Amino acid sequence: MTKSFKFASRWIAEPGPLRKVRIVLAALFLFDVVFYLFAIGPLGESDRNRAQQLANIRRQVADRSKQVQTLSAIVGKVETARTEGDKLLGSLTMPRRTAFSAIVSELDQAGKMAGVELRERTFEVEPIEGSDTLSMMTVTGGLQGSYDSLVKFLNLLDKSQRFLIIQSLGAAPQQSGAQSGGALNVTIKLDAFVRET
Repeated sequence: MTKSFKFASRWIAEPGPLRKVRIVLAALFLFDVVFYLFAIGPLGESDRNRAQQLANIRRQVADRSKQVQTLSAIVGKVETARTEGDKLLGSLTMPRRTAFSAIVSELDQAGKMAGVELRERTFEVEPIEGSDTLSMMTVTGGLQGSYDSLVKFLNLLDKSQRFLIIQSLGAAPQQSGAQSGGALNVTIKLDAFVRET
């Protein structure tokens, strides 16, 4: 027999109260081991899981906070862009109720300053596809003057505070002969943006 086996058999085989105490101590030790394995061990594992979940939640909260800050910055930029866009749209367009008189006044003033004689004018307003608030006003007009006065007239329209687009321009010499002095008959087509307000 080995020494450990002799010790164990002697430890169990001892008579009397000492043996009972040793058996109770062994049973308590065995109970403690089983209790730790089945009760305390899983609790410790549960605490580790909870700590890991808490760390994950904190990380998610930090990520969401960054996303909220980024989205807030984007919303601020969108609002700024919308405000700037509204200002630009206001400066490039005319209200419909005053658009006709404003265009007539602009053309008359430019014609007078350039020495161009304005003839008949027609106006046509068509809605812009995809917009409920904007329309395109097309002005077709005839005028008469020299080449230099025509260049000056176009230069004045180009420097106008109103956003005018020259869509087409046609010029032909007058048919009245030598008396015309090189005057031109001009047909001009202009576009302007109109706000439906």
